Amino acid sequence: MRSLVAKGKTKAAVELAKEIHKRCGRPESEALLVDAYGARIWSLQEAGLKKEAKELFELVRARHSGSSARLVHASVLVSASDGNLDGLLRPLGDPVLPVETRRAIEKFVKDEVCDLNAVAQCATLAADHPLSTAASALVKAFAAVTTGPVEEPALALPEVSHRSALASWKMLVRAVAYFYRQDDQACERCLELIDPASAPARLIPAMRTMLGAGTRKRLPPATESLVERVCGNTASLRGALQTLDSAFQTIDQVEILVAIQRATVACSLAYPELLERLRQHISVRALELQLPLRKVRAAMGGPSIKNAYFWRLLAWSEENSRKPMELLICAHWEQFRRHAVAEGWFQEKSQEAAALYLHMAGLLLDMPAEMLNNLRKSFMARFSGFEAYYEDQPPAIRAVETKGKTPDFYFLSPDELFERACSIDPHREAFDQWLNWAREEYDWQVADYVAERWHEALPHHCQPLLYLMESAENRGALNKATAFLEEVQKLDAVNPEVRRAALRLLVFRAARHLRQRKPHLVEQDLAALEALPQAQEGDRPAFLAALRWACEVIRGNTELAASLLSQIGRLLRNSDAAVLACRQAGKLGGLKQADLDQYLRQEISLDSADSLASAVARVCALVDDMGATLTIPKSWHGRLAEELAKGSGKLESRQMDLLGKAALRDNQRELAYLISARGLGMGGNTQARFLLLRARALPEWEVDRRNDCIAAVVELGRRQRDLAVIKEAVELRRALRNPMWSFFWWLDSESWHDSSMTTEEINAVLQREQRFCAFPEQQASRLRTPFGENTASLCEEELETNDEFPTLEDAAHPAAEMSPPREKRQKKDLRDFPVTEDLF
Repeated sequence: MRSLVAKGKTKAAVELAKEIHKRCGRPESEALLVDAYGARIWSLQEAGLKKEAKELFELVRARHSGSSARLVHASVLVSASDGNLDGLLRPLGDPVLPVETRRAIEKFVKDEVCDLNAVAQCATLAADHPLSTAASALVKAFAAVTTGPVEEPALALPEVSHRSALASWKMLVRAVAYFYRQDDQACERCLELIDPASAPARLIPAMRTMLGAGTRKRLPPATESLVERVCGNTASLRGALQTLDSAFQTIDQVEILVAIQRATVACSLAYPELLERLRQHISVRALELQLPLRKVRAAMGGPSIKNAYFWRLLAWSEENSRKPMELLICAHWEQFRRHAVAEGWFQEKSQEAAALYLHMAGLLLDMPAEMLNNLRKSFMARFSGFEAYYEDQPPAIRAVETKGKTPDFYFLSPDELFERACSIDPHREAFDQWLNWAREEYDWQVADYVAERWHEALPHHCQPLLYLMESAENRGALNKATAFLEEVQKLDAVNPEVRRAALRLLVFRAARHLRQRKPHLVEQDLAALEALPQAQEGDRPAFLAALRWACEVIRGNTELAASLLSQIGRLLRNSDAAVLACRQAGKLGGLKQADLDQYLRQEISLDSADSLASAVARVCALVDDMGATLTIPKSWHGRLAEELAKGSGKLESRQMDLLGKAALRDNQRELAYLISARGLGMGGNTQARFLLLRARALPEWEVDRRNDCIAAVVELGRRQRDLAVIKEAVELRRALRNPMWSFFWWLDSESWHDSSMTTEEINAVLQREQRFCAFPEQQASRLRTPFGENTASLCEEELETNDEFPTLEDAAHPAAEMSPPREKRQKKDLRDFPVTEDLF
């Protein structure tokens, strides 16, 4: 009998079971007969004969009431077939319901029930029943994910356990949420977790079609209708937008206008709510390509709305163009700000407005002050506003332009932009940018004003007081500097910067008294210095002794000066280091060169086993620690170069860096180049600093190498979070772009707009610079001329035909082994951002 049921021959199975029960008449044979009837009822139900299945069920239940428990599955099926969920779910309230019956009901709910609302509102099911609470939670979640964005916690649905009959609905709700988030991978993962036999599984083909996964199969009419209602006619719109992107690449005006018309028509049919955004994107692209705006407007079927979204898109596209015009970009951002305030994006004096002011100021920071002033005057004289943009605009949009009839060019001044930003949202980063800009571009009065504003807004910050102290110190106003020091010590006396500032201030006070030839005041300053705990750290006592030595030289006390020189030599464990420290202290105190030569020898006394580089580097670090700079005697340069050519010895990276900077101050580029070679060979995180030293040491004609080194330094600094080295590299780049360098016409190239480098490019630069340790020599083949390519070609031809001139390969110049030239690192043009991706 069971074999017949398995083959689908339920009628024959019933006849066989009848004969068996007629012969035996036992309970076992009756149970077999009832099972056969149950299989027959299921087969009739699946065949769509619901009436016949119900009549047979009622007949069997009346004749075999003792075996009604074996008809549970048939009872569930018959009760649910006529839509009677109350009858189907009523047994679930019975605490002694057999397990088989409960499983049958839950299986039917999982596989057949499609109306969660009916389950949640079922009158025969208790409100606190797990199935009812799960259905209610799913109804709310389903409504939420189909009406707007939903946060991740709302998708947890703890009311629906993974064993619940409605667990697949939970996965469907999550899949819908991820679909609207455009997280296709997460959506696909949820679809894979849906039970294939469950009711929600019927939506899987529709969902995967909407995701665009694989080739589209033919769908049932109802599924096809659902896909079109959710997605619209996406295929035709996407095709029209792709055609439009291709047309923009061709820059063919006729082709572009036709593609614009087709794309707007397709969008109006499929996504009418996106039509205005599409017009705005098309308008910006048309402006970038300088297409005739009236023809573009006609092709779009109307003008684009010049609201905040449009001006933000226009400013963004200008920033990412090949040749951005910073002043015009700031004007576009100003239009965006005005419209955003009018449309309620943010308030006039909000953090968003402050962030926008800082962004506009940042666009102007790369230009030298003189260049910015000239461009500002020209822009103000020629700029006539954006009236042409507001033709055929709604009154609300035109009203914003009318309010700004009188132009206010504050957005062309970094000073005013920083002032507005800091008055709205005063914080450390904003004031720090403002102060750094003022220090670089203006005199001390403007920078002092910024520091005072910083101190007024944030009185608990030490940085503005430290700057005011340094500014007063540089002007010789030591009393003011002392007052600022006392104030900052009250805020944070243990701050390392404050401690160094106190030490440096007392050193410069002693130096001023030395220059004034007041040794008694120098003694008081030295006593105050010796009382500072930080003055006894490291080699600092040696520098204090050097200041005392200078004081004794002023007094003419030769014997005590010689004794102090010997004491300094013992402190520094090197007599030449003592001579160099005393020479620097004497220069700081205004001693004449004749006095220094009288008391200090100029020749080197080191044995061949001693290291002059170590001695000089140690004094460099000491003098830098005291806030001064060191000058290396010219007679020592040869010995230093010999030692460094053999190796860096036991020098630390910081000592090497300071030694290289000292060489550059003496205009000893060959020595600085050699030091950079030794530093690059040390490897580690210090390579950025020595690569920057290499960029400074390279001769003027090595433009490409210098540019590569600076770009690599900036990228390494970003990765190592070394803001100091990034700042130095940017300052060097600005110095090279200064108008005084204008005769190097090739410096003003587009590659300056972006310093980003890949890891492979950085490694190529490092390997090239490590390989070439010798200072480059100027050659005719390396000279570049502003008179055109013909002259350069002529030079190359002469080098090829004249045997007297060595070729690049013969000269073994670094350029001969340079890595292949990289393509210019340009910011993406607006054409690189297709409309299709913007909209979807």
